[in-house]
Amino acid sequence: MAIVKSGPYVGFSGTVDGITYCPQPDGTTTAKKKNTRTTKPDSKDQASVKDDTGIFSGAIKHLLDLINFGYALEAKTKTRSPWNTMVQCNRKVVLQGEYPNRYVDFSKLLLTKGTLPLPVNLAATRTAKGLVYSWSSEVLPKRSHYSDHLIMVAYFPELEESRYLLSGALRSAGTDILSLEGIKKGNKAHVYAAFITDDHKGISNSVYLGQFNW
Repeated sequence: MAIVKSGPYVGFSGTVDGITYCPQPDGTTTAKKKNTRTTKPDSKDQASVKDDTGIFSGAIKHLLDLINFGYALEAKTKTRSPWNTMVQCNRKVVLQGEYPNRYVDFSKLLLTKGTLPLPVNLAATRTAKGLVYSWSSEVLPKRSHYSDHLIMVAYFPELEESRYLLSGALRSAGTDILSLEGIKKGNKAHVYAAFITDDHKGISNSVYLGQFNW
């Protein structure tokens, strides 16, 4: 891969004469020549990497909009896309087991990343209509604020469906509900929470609150 520093392809996105040009978040443009096909079989390590990529991406690709939101701030510090930043933060931790029996451990997945403090006693409870979230409403001086908003997420991998709210109740409220009405019953949901500042300039790491039967 090369960096294009001058000429007509600076800022260009596309493929010309077998070379793919791609603008990057930091303002540079990369150029990569298309790899030639080889008949040599993959090594075990190469096969494992390809398998990991497919398993990881396939398991969470339906959370793309949420990931773009939850990693927007962190991505700015890394000069990468939100998706690539999320992959770097999660892939080695989330994938468990030995090749070829690798799997995603959703309890280790960070859907948002930041430094905003989470409240204590943060929990979720299933009800007939959805998930009730609760937490201690105290604030930490100069670190958190009563106007921080709750982010609620329920992910149903078997349905390839998620339900989330990116701007829920205020930290001072101490409770909120995520409706799951309309989602097919009899499926398992992985449940997460996070907090974001009212101006969206700060966000917390997400926390896994458990697996619930819906």
